Amino acid sequence: MIKGGQRQMRYRLKRKYFTGVPANQVRTTSPVPCMTDDQWKDLVQMWSTPNHKNNCVKNKLNREKVQFPQCTGSQSYIAKSYVVRQEKYKDMEPSAIDLFKEMHCSKKKGFSEAVQKAIGDMEAMVATPVEDGQHVLSSTEVVSNVLPGSSKFLHNAGLLPASKRSNTRTISTRMQELQTQLDTERQEKNGFREEMETLKAQSQASEATIANQSTEIADLKKSLSENNSLLRQILSINRGQMTPP
Repeated sequence: MIKGGQRQMRYRLKRKYFTGVPANQVRTTSPVPCMTDDQWKDLVQMWSTPNHKNNCVKNKLNREKVQFPQCTGSQSYIAKSYVVRQEKYKDMEPSAIDLFKEMHCSKKKGFSEAVQKAIGDMEAMVATPVEDGQHVLSSTEVVSNVLPGSSKFLHNAGLLPASKRSNTRTISTRMQELQTQLDTERQEKNGFREEMETLKAQSQASEATIANQSTEIADLKKSLSENNSLLRQILSINRGQMTPP
């Protein structure tokens, strides 16, 4: 909580004394008694770095992508939920839809368009007639069905464990990952099998070539031996003819 208070104070100081203020007009002394001049200079130096400015731009873009930003001020969902139960609902338990409205209503701007649409979808789902034997959705299930899968509102508000809300999606995602892994392993095995068959065919071809070459060498040796024998016979006959009587 202390760290959260420090972040809020720094945010307010930055917005009042730094954001939009020309560099030559930024204060060089601390604007508040609880911060020394050196601490203020360190903050100004940090805010002035390119890395900090880039992070601020990225964070702003990320905040703009959030469909349902919480409007609980410095309070967490859990703290806001407790306050709402104690001060507004008292003896009755608020539904998940009631808490969603309480935590996404700005004191200055009210409900955003995305929140209004989500509330309309939730109320329409609750008002839809249910046939006999059909499961009646609880308010928690209605909120879960309307909000995107990435939303952690129910978990953060203490209405649903994170594992329960994401169980079905997690199993489905895990099944897809396992199927992809299995397909990859099959492809690798098929490729390995094809490579082995290619190497086997090459080995057999090499063995056949070696066998043919061995046969040719043996034939050449045999032919050479026969030629040598014939040559010796011819030489012996010639020497006999050349011997005087």
